[in-house]
Amino acid sequence: MTLRIVKATCNHLVTAALDLSKGDLEEFHCNKAGRNPVDVLPLHLDSTTHAIMLGSLVLAVGGSRHPDIWFVTTNVVETLDKAERIGFYRLLKEHLADVRDRGPNQSFTNFVSKNNKGHIRLLESLGATFQSGYVMSEAGFQFKQFWL
Repeated sequence: MTLRIVKATCNHLVTAALDLSKGDLEEFHCNKAGRNPVDVLPLHLDSTTHAIMLGSLVLAVGGSRHPDIWFVTTNVVETLDKAERIGFYRLLKEHLADVRDRGPNQSFTNFVSKNNKGHIRLLESLGATFQSGYVMSEAGFQFKQFWL
């Protein structure tokens, strides 16, 4: 199957919301309690929202309305073999470069839960810088701001 990036549809966002990776689902609830991903993710569909697909499977969705950038993965990522994981990373890195080329010459930013180790490793490999301390989310958990 071929990895590709497509303009996201509401269906892609709902599919991702129903199958968020463990780390992203935990982070979602640590950010703000009492929400359902299926109610929240589709609200973020705009012209910048894309999905990374493996065949018909949704691996990830995200968007980049400057200066904010967001990205979540699904459980499908855990099933990828080594070559597919490398392809996923390369595709994500190329897309980030394209987003930067089209946008203002400034960093994108968001927050990541200190407990979302998978995303922190991914952000580090993409060249993110992080604030030195933490901020508390509405739900009372520690998050760290990052810039890409």
